[in-house]
Amino acid sequence: METTPKPRPRPVPTPLDRPYWQFLRSHDFRLQQCAACGNFRFPAAPVCPECQSESFDWNRCSGTGRVFSWVVFHKSYFPGFDDAIPYNVAMIRLAEGPMFIANIVGIRNEDIRKGMAVEAVFDDTTDSEFTILRFTPAK
Repeated sequence: METTPKPRPRPVPTPLDRPYWQFLRSHDFRLQQCAACGNFRFPAAPVCPECQSESFDWNRCSGTGRVFSWVVFHKSYFPGFDDAIPYNVAMIRLAEGPMFIANIVGIRNEDIRKGMAVEAVFDDTTDSEFTILRFTPAK
């Protein structure tokens, strides 16, 4: 008996992070960067956590980083991910500094290593509403 896959949870953009999602849709990885001190930040915030400036721009990021930590989920907590079990969720330290939470694709879960160099890949969702940033081992 075939069953229809359950939908996956979707991002709910806010006015503050809507530009992030719009840039990703165009396969353009940008984060807030403080116009006063140059600090990149994620997630989006109204003020810089380093200098408290309210001035920022959305600047392009390299899309590179290193695995800081990760977990592999063997149990489904959201029915939309039933078909993905087991899947990883990793903390990536971006080259620009912020930590970023994402999946690592293109590698077996058991081959993920701390400090492994990774690069961003754009995953357009099937409904074309969102693009999700994931990472893959760097070439």
